[in-house]
Amino acid sequence: MIIKRKSIKAIIFDLDGTLIDSDKDILKIINFIRFNYLNKKKVQINKIANYTAKGGNDLIKKTISKNKTKIYLNLFRDLYKNQKIRKGLVQPGVIKFLKFLKSKNIKIYICTNKPKFLTSKIINSTKLVKYISKYFCSDEYFYKKPDKRFFLKIIKLIKIHKNKILYIGDSLIDYEFCKNSLLKFVLFKNKRVNYPKKILLELYKSNKILCTFENVTLLRKKFL
Repeated sequence: MIIKRKSIKAIIFDLDGTLIDSDKDILKIINFIRFNYLNKKKVQINKIANYTAKGGNDLIKKTISKNKTKIYLNLFRDLYKNQKIRKGLVQPGVIKFLKFLKSKNIKIYICTNKPKFLTSKIINSTKLVKYISKYFCSDEYFYKKPDKRFFLKIIKLIKIHKNKILYIGDSLIDYEFCKNSLLKFVLFKNKRVNYPKKILLELYKSNKILCTFENVTLLRKKFL
């Protein structure tokens, strides 16, 4: 699928691992629970990065316990809710890029499997609040990425043709979501995520990999 310059009217971003580097915050909570409640060793940040996109249930099962998942998920979310927003949470270059998009009247949306109460806290506590037109959370719309029904609900609300929408995300869940939704996709390459070589090669060949948000001029020439 070719991304035609100047045809983009909206960009939908993933949140965790794309607009924000939340792996460190999530790791801190996961290891706190593992040590204080289960007497388990710490896990490494790369393990966290490979599961955050799937949502809380999968994250807890893969990093804390397959038993009493709901209890540990509620504990995790309570701790996350009360955790102070870290300085430097927003990825380098993101605000500058969003400011540029807004100056060009390009709508900015977020689509995430993160619950709304956490998403709202992060957006309203950072400079993201100045630029995000709307955010869509799986718990509010009753579907999770990569289910295309989530996108169908979004597109009904934003009323922009999908050919004029670009999606930027860092996970295989985002990649599958765009495949299922026939949506233009650009991978924000997270250095902590293990991507299948076949998918990386496919995206490299079609020039759909982004490693930083810091070069606005390059981003504009490449995608807008």
